[in-house]
Order: sequence, then structure tokens, then C-alpha cells
Amino acid sequence: MTTPPVLTPIPEADLTDEQRALYDAILDGRKPISKNTSLTADKGELRGPFDPLLRAPKVGHAVQQLGLALRHQTDLPPAATETAILTAAIHHEAEFEWYAHANIVRTRKLITEEDIDRIRKNTQPEEADAALAWKAATALLKMKPLDAQLVSEVTDRWGEQGLVELTCMVGHYTHLALLMHALNITPPVPSDMRG
Repeated sequence: MTTPPVLTPIPEADLTDEQRALYDAILDGRKPISKNTSLTADKGELRGPFDPLLRAPKVGHAVQQLGLALRHQTDLPPAATETAILTAAIHHEAEFEWYAHANIVRTRKLITEEDIDRIRKNTQPEEADAALAWKAATALLKMKPLDAQLVSEVTDRWGEQGLVELTCMVGHYTHLALLMHALNITPPVPSDMRG
């Protein structure tokens, strides 16, 4: 028997005007994801980290906008972005993030299934951008300063901007993992996180 989430998801019909604005912004900004990953439940309740954000709409707007900026407005290649997200998901055992982002990676064919499996097993992927993103994300998740060699590798490939973007990416998905663990939010279907 699964433990229910701490907060009862809010049905779409029960949203306040302020919550509705956030709800619409979340779904509008994630249309490409929602084609293959269900972001709403039977009564229009938001899934994943999005439903709790409805309780704090001002903060929720900032969080969801940061997520969109990190995924769509950086100069990092999509394979690097999604590898960093999957690496954080594995590190934090964040099943919803794995469910959602492994789906994105597969749908967009950003990295091979073999590299997805390597990330799931906490092993460096082979594709160059994914390998460097995994290496950097794994180091960042240790919560220590990055060594000079790794900083050099990342800045040689993506510049100082890429280093900062990658660091913010890992931090953002760590934040979402904390939110989902604390509030017992799981994916709508079993994830393939542990193979």
C-alpha cells in the first residue's frame, strides 16, 4: 500500500484566481512535456512538484519560471541539461523527476538508452556532452567546491555561463527533489528509476 501525499491535490475546479493563473502558466510552459508525460490527474490536479506550488502562487510562479529558464533559455545542449537533471534525480531518488525527464530524453532521443541506463546505475554516460554534464553534476551533488580540472573542462566546453547554468540546474532539481520527498509525491506510474 502506498502512502498518500501529505497535501491533497487541488482539483482544477477548486482553484482560486491566483492559483488558476499559476496552473495555466505551468501547463502552457510545458506543452511539449505533457504530450508524453501526464502532468494532470483525473480532475485536472497537477502532478509532481506543481500541485504544492499552488499553495504559494507567488513563489510557485518564480519556481516554475526558473525551471523553464533552466531547461529552455540556457546555452547548454539539451543532452547536457537532461543528463544533469537525471543525475540529480538518481542522486536524490526523485522518482517523479526521473519519470518525467527520462520520458523527455527518450521522446527527443537526446541520449541513447544505454546512456540512460548508465545514468540510472550512477555510471558516466559515453556521449560527450552527457558525459561531461554527468561528471559535473555528480561532483556538484557532493556539495564541495569543484576541482580546477573539472572547472576547466566545463568552461572549455560551455564557458563560465555554462558552468553557472549547470550548477543552477542541479540546485533547482535538488530543490524539487526535497519538495517531493517532504510531501511524498510520487509518479503516476512506477518509474524505471532502479531498472
